[in-house]
Amino acid sequence: MEKQKLAQKKTAPLIQKKNNTGLPDNVKGGIESLSGMSMDHVKVHYNSPKPAQLNAHAYTQGSDIHVASGQEKHVAHEAWHVVQQAQGRVKPTTSVAGQAVNDNAGLEREADVMGARAQSLGG
Repeated sequence: MEKQKLAQKKTAPLIQKKNNTGLPDNVKGGIESLSGMSMDHVKVHYNSPKPAQLNAHAYTQGSDIHVASGQEKHVAHEAWHVVQQAQGRVKPTTSVAGQAVNDNAGLEREADVMGARAQSLGG
């Protein structure tokens, strides 16, 4: 009886949780693999007017990624900013239109590298 239960556990299919984040599956998977963090709480807001208010193509605040129309290529970069913020490494360095922002060049380079790596790893 015990062996039968073990056999059922080993052969039971893994249930994949539906991706409701707005992140492409390959980006979500890559970011999760590289960071060790779940991205299930992330929400991507496509065609958002908010980046324009900061003179940006996209920006991340907490787990919300705002992407201007036609700027989807920045999603993986912004997803890495979610990781950086969750790790407590992002502090405001300036203000744009009354919004606190971080313009640290090192964090931006890291997001470029890790976003690209996540895309290739996840897909």
